[in-house]
Amino acid sequence: MRIEIYARQGCHYALADFFCFNKINYLLGSSFRRVEVSASLREGSVLLVRGPSGSGKSTLLRVLSRLQELVDGQVFFRGVNMFSFTPQVWRSKVHYVPQKPAVFPGTVHDNLLRPYSLRINRSKEFNLETVQRSLDKLMLDFNIMEQNAGTLSGGEAARIALLRSIILSPNILLLDEPTAALDEKAKQAVLGLLTDWLEQKPDRGIILVSHTDESTTFPSANLLEIGR
Repeated sequence: MRIEIYARQGCHYALADFFCFNKINYLLGSSFRRVEVSASLREGSVLLVRGPSGSGKSTLLRVLSRLQELVDGQVFFRGVNMFSFTPQVWRSKVHYVPQKPAVFPGTVHDNLLRPYSLRINRSKEFNLETVQRSLDKLMLDFNIMEQNAGTLSGGEAARIALLRSIILSPNILLLDEPTAALDEKAKQAVLGLLTDWLEQKPDRGIILVSHTDESTTFPSANLLEIGR
């Protein structure tokens, strides 16, 4: 498999590198095809990941979130190797939102509260005003909080899952096709929320897998192309 990279190659192994992965190798499903890829993410920026279906884009996000084993290579956050962190601490810094996110039994409110029951998040505050503002930006009525999460549409579930990660204030968002189930208005609402999230605080970045061109929303984004 030939890999083309249109992003900065590798890491500089310095604190100037916000988030980077250097010659990481991983396997694709039952085919056991091996992919090698390197790229860097600047603080406050976006790395767009594109490539044909089956090229390993979603698998890359799973590897970076430590949900799939790394065969070889290194991943750094602020110059510190990924494996210097426990998986729980790493995932509190690096949040993965899959294309089909998990929806748990109970209301939407219950789903948003669920991560706060984990020990790693117990010191964090659930801010209802922040949730309300974010729901408004996502074109969702505040009354959705009392809705049974199992009755959400695909687009609603995708936006709630994104909100569930954003309110925990991670450093990195790993997003797999976050707008795939949305119409154009809802898509623009999500991209607007992500832009606001990046600008609210330093020490943040986004790695975004998308089949569509998001470069107009994120004009300074780097592009990582896999499998072309």
